[in-house]
Amino acid sequence: MLSTMVKVCIRMLETPTVQFRKQETHLFMLRVLVGLIILYDHIHPNGAFVKASNIDVKGCVRLLKDQPEEFQTENLLNALRYTTAHLNDPSTSKTLKALLMEA
Repeated sequence: MLSTMVKVCIRMLETPTVQFRKQETHLFMLRVLVGLIILYDHIHPNGAFVKASNIDVKGCVRLLKDQPEEFQTENLLNALRYTTAHLNDPSTSKTLKALLMEA
């Protein structure tokens, strides 16, 4: 269920025809996306960062990094960096770690 909700959030944020009336709604969707990834990472035995995960974490990180400067998504990226349980596991790909750790 959590991975499905992540996919819905990604689809809403990436679809150009979905226009949010307020900037706060867009920011809320970004926060929900990050919260779902963190929750999935804590609940799933292998975490969200393994290759076999149902969540495209690399795509989510790119989506967060591609947001305009005014959205200040660095806090959301920090939440992924420092509150997830499985980021530093050996099963996490080095490219994903590098993508998430770069400023």
